[in-house]
Amino acid sequence: MQLAVATPDAYRPLDTARILLLLLVAADLAFIFLHVLYIETDLLRGRPFSLEADNGLPEAFQYVKQFWVALCMAAMFRRVREVVYIGWTLVFTFLLLDDAFQFHERIGEWLGQRYALPVVFGLRPDDIGELLFAAIVGGVAAVLIGFGAWRGDADARIVSRDMVILVLVLAVLGVGLDLLHVITYFKAPLLAQFLLIVEDGGEMLAVSTMVAYMVNVLNHQGRATLDLWAIMRHFSSQRAPRPA
Repeated sequence: MQLAVATPDAYRPLDTARILLLLLVAADLAFIFLHVLYIETDLLRGRPFSLEADNGLPEAFQYVKQFWVALCMAAMFRRVREVVYIGWTLVFTFLLLDDAFQFHERIGEWLGQRYALPVVFGLRPDDIGELLFAAIVGGVAAVLIGFGAWRGDADARIVSRDMVILVLVLAVLGVGLDLLHVITYFKAPLLAQFLLIVEDGGEMLAVSTMVAYMVNVLNHQGRATLDLWAIMRHFSSQRAPRPA
């Protein structure tokens, strides 16, 4: 009598990345929920659950994810030897250190005082200085990534293009919405709280997407099995009105 032996399902790297994304997003949503409880109730008073609290639990979780993305980029360079991944490693290492040590706030304050920057649309000189610093850093990062992508293969260019999309989403949330949050902080406190949740919660979700995306690229030995830009173009073409 022969016993039937169950054969394991074939390993599918994309499924691993999807499961990781679901787990990370679930954690992000849990932190957002805890932040709302912290703001609206007395249940979590004195505990580090605020999305905007320095050294809080949501911020620490964000640091870990940024570290993972930088680590994935370094692992990709070791695996495929594409120069663009060195640039991405430097970019995410800087983002991690900037969030941890508040370089943008300190340099923005210095620029505001050093050059007597004006108040514009309710933005303080410090805020204008942070915008200038962000523009400088963004320019340097664009040169590094652009040069590496130009010399890279097709997969490296697709991955870089997709990461640029995700970084732009992060920039819109972290810079654009942050400025709106500053403007509305005293004039419309309720709106400011909503913008805070969208800004910080959106940043957490964006970085979680980056982690899952890079884990998927690593699992596929550097091959770009997803093309976010192509997906976005296809989606926009489907939604665009067709001529009669």
